Amino acid sequence: MEWKVVVVARVWCAAFAVCAAAGRAAGTDTLTLDDAVTRALRDAPAAKIARLEAGQADDAAAAARSIYYPRASVSSQAGYSNRQDDTVDALNGQYKLKRYPLSSLGSSEPWLSLYLEQMVFDLRQWRSAERSQLEAEVAQVVEAQQRETISDNVLNSYLDVVRLEQLGALDRQRVTDAEWLNRQAGLLLDAGRALPGERDQAALSVDEARLATDDDAATLVEARIALARLVGVDSDAAPTLAVAADNLPVVTTAGIDPEREETTRAAPALRALELRKRMEELGVSAARAGYLPTLAIRGGYFHYGTRRFDSFESELAVGVDLKIPVFDGFQTSNSVDGATKAAEAARLRYDAMREDTRAHLRELMRQLRAALQQPAVADKRAKMAAERQRLADLSLQGQRGSLGQAMAARVDATREARALVEAKLAPLRLWAAVQRETGRLAATLAPAAVEVPAEP
Repeated sequence: MEWKVVVVARVWCAAFAVCAAAGRAAGTDTLTLDDAVTRALRDAPAAKIARLEAGQADDAAAAARSIYYPRASVSSQAGYSNRQDDTVDALNGQYKLKRYPLSSLGSSEPWLSLYLEQMVFDLRQWRSAERSQLEAEVAQVVEAQQRETISDNVLNSYLDVVRLEQLGALDRQRVTDAEWLNRQAGLLLDAGRALPGERDQAALSVDEARLATDDDAATLVEARIALARLVGVDSDAAPTLAVAADNLPVVTTAGIDPEREETTRAAPALRALELRKRMEELGVSAARAGYLPTLAIRGGYFHYGTRRFDSFESELAVGVDLKIPVFDGFQTSNSVDGATKAAEAARLRYDAMREDTRAHLRELMRQLRAALQQPAVADKRAKMAAERQRLADLSLQGQRGSLGQAMAARVDATREARALVEAKLAPLRLWAAVQRETGRLAATLAPAAVEVPAEP
């Protein structure tokens, strides 16, 4: 008796194993969860956009750091003028008549300039460069957050396919049971032990089971297409896409403590806010730099052409560019006040987000612990419902039961079997939400495709 109960309660596992083996025998490649997440992180448009934006932020930070290096430029004013051969006669200091080119008389524009400049001290520009570096780090955090979102979407889509495949196995068993009961109802009607209405109800249950099977099969095809679209699988192969239901991650609550600072700080959203808080603090420092002087060294070589009026044709000059602010109409003081308020708002925003994240993690962990206990309870319910169905069938065959009892037992058994499928997958979805909230999901599902970030 007991082995029959176990077989009925776990028939969806056997049916799914048969379908998976048939798919592999037909030459269909099985898509593992690791491979699905890896493909999505590599080929998904959202992942590519996040990588491009992170690279763009790195380039902007590198451009901002260019202030630390000297700058060199070359310019030329050489050209042609139809008046360049005109001359003027004048007496020099010895009262001798001299002839000079008129075009260069009093000219201060060099024909060729080689110019060098090195910034020595400018705190405002230094803080701006540091802020650009933090913006690049924010872009990297946003990229990591996008990877978490993609991994979560792939996992849930993958679980949808697994769920519908297992429900499909239950639907096929439901059709088989409904057809058996329909045949029994016909025999009982012929023997005068059943009413025509009961016979019609049994026939209707067959139609309902077949409709549910067709609906779940169509939903399964759509779920496979959605998964294929996420991971970049060819659309022609999507309707027959096979997944590995026996290769799902092991759910555990170890190592996740919402009260620990390290747990919450690893969350991508919090890391981004922390970086933005530091950016606003740098903004305060940059605003205060308006009170400080700036210093730069400049120099260059200048050639004025061969027909210059002056006694030299070239010049080598070196100078110091020193600027000391005296009064700027309260611009700096107002900028400091505004930057201070922005930094305080960023700090409050970070503190509020940290508390919200901790509260959300505590709620997710509570739900996860409860969900981990549900499969055992759902399995017992499914076994009990399957046993009631078996006893109702035996009573019906032994002329002690009724069709109504057998159909009611089938409804209960189907409901509990489907609830068992949901109960087994619910902890995985909650676990994924926890891992995503703490920024670990992508690295856990596809460690080869993601570099694990260092602890902040």
